[in-house]
Amino acid sequence: MPHLSIEYGAGVEDKVDVPAFLAAMRDAIVAAPGDFPVGGTRVRAHRADHVVVADGGAHEFMHMIFRIGAGRDLATRQAAAEAVYTAAEAHLKPLIGDGSFALSFELVVMDSDTSIKRWNTIREYL
Repeated sequence: MPHLSIEYGAGVEDKVDVPAFLAAMRDAIVAAPGDFPVGGTRVRAHRADHVVVADGGAHEFMHMIFRIGAGRDLATRQAAAEAVYTAAEAHLKPLIGDGSFALSFELVVMDSDTSIKRWNTIREYL
């Protein structure tokens, strides 16, 4: 159940091939410490068309929220977070360059008592 949700400013699309970035993030998640199965991996992005960043200047951003299931210790969660963030940095830095840009990331552990996943036939097709 690793799900990565990404929100980004509209100007990012001028420099970044977003579908290629999402595929790179999927690959980084599957390779990250923590045993994240490809069948449960979801990576999605949403462009924010109306934003004010800092002083309202020509600044761009990308914020990533990585949701995972419970059961991994703190060291594993930190290593997974670092692996995914580092992969994002490596992909984006050559494309964004020296422009005014902020990349942020947070990892959220889903509460297994309130996370419902009864209907999922994707693994049957893998």
